[in-house]
Amino acid sequence: MFGRHLSAVLKAPALLRPVFQPIFSIASGSVVGYEGFSRFEIGPYRAPDVWFSEAARVGAGSDLQALAIRRILGVATLAGLPEGTFLSLNVSPQYLAHPAVASAFEAADPARLVVELTEEEAVFDYPALRRAMTPYLRRGVRFAVDDAGAGFASMRHVIELQPAFVKLDAYLIRGMRSRQTIRAFLRAINGFTVEIGATLVAEGVETASDLAILRETGFPLLAQGFGIARPGAAWPEVKASVSRSGPANEGPLVASPPVRRRGKDPATGCAATAPIEDGVNIGVTLATVLRRAGIDTVESLRVLGAVDAWQKVRAIDIESANEWAVVALEGAIRGVRWGAIPVATRRKLIAAVTQARPG
Repeated sequence: MFGRHLSAVLKAPALLRPVFQPIFSIASGSVVGYEGFSRFEIGPYRAPDVWFSEAARVGAGSDLQALAIRRILGVATLAGLPEGTFLSLNVSPQYLAHPAVASAFEAADPARLVVELTEEEAVFDYPALRRAMTPYLRRGVRFAVDDAGAGFASMRHVIELQPAFVKLDAYLIRGMRSRQTIRAFLRAINGFTVEIGATLVAEGVETASDLAILRETGFPLLAQGFGIARPGAAWPEVKASVSRSGPANEGPLVASPPVRRRGKDPATGCAATAPIEDGVNIGVTLATVLRRAGIDTVESLRVLGAVDAWQKVRAIDIESANEWAVVALEGAIRGVRWGAIPVATRRKLIAAVTQARPG
């Protein structure tokens, strides 16, 4: 019975309907990416993961994954991926190097593509998986480890694969009702991901109070879940607002504008936003130099841009103006860790500041 339905989907791709869910940056207060999912328009109803598992069981796993990738990329291309955002797609590690899957991914802009490695099965050969990742990484594709903290691999995928994004299992967010517990957990894992240059993504954000707890940590997390937006046609918007402070209601939420601080932004003359020290990747040393250069808020950095800000830093402190600094500044503007900046963008930034150096 399943085989007949699977054959129908493979022969009629329109039976596989792509949907998209926003990925929201708590630091920048904006949508920075979308994850693409598949919905099967054929009865009887089965959850998408059941379809993919059953396809793998009957030897059609790579075919179905390749079809899902082509459908999602096709719809995203026609709709036009919003400027400044990335598109994230799931793939099982066992199919990453399969010719059909690799071919399906070729239609994507590698600089805006994130490949999420799922934890459907244990990975027994990490060197082989890293070899499968290499052609993608050379093109500038970034990787995410999905459902970190659960399943077969737990955190081993993160340690072995050094991804740009670490997506925390939804249970870790939904299951932690104690603010103290989630702060302690996020503090520990945030410290680890900072060291490897990865950005944390909290999945399973279902309510305004979930987002409020994440905001209270002060960490530059990305967030995803029904509370922000349900998966839908390209491109879903967040549905309602939630305050950054005070009691949170339990309704769905939307990206709120950055918290306004006292004082004026020297670059815009407007009320200042978060101080520069709150910027992602901005440590004490870099923040001190930025302030000396007149860049004392994240908004003033955003107005200037990473390269112009780097040049101001260099005029004051040559040692602080290294190649890493301009990538770090771009990450602060986007609200992500430096490791999540597309490789092509990193190269352009470094080339721009290299040309600015004398000699």
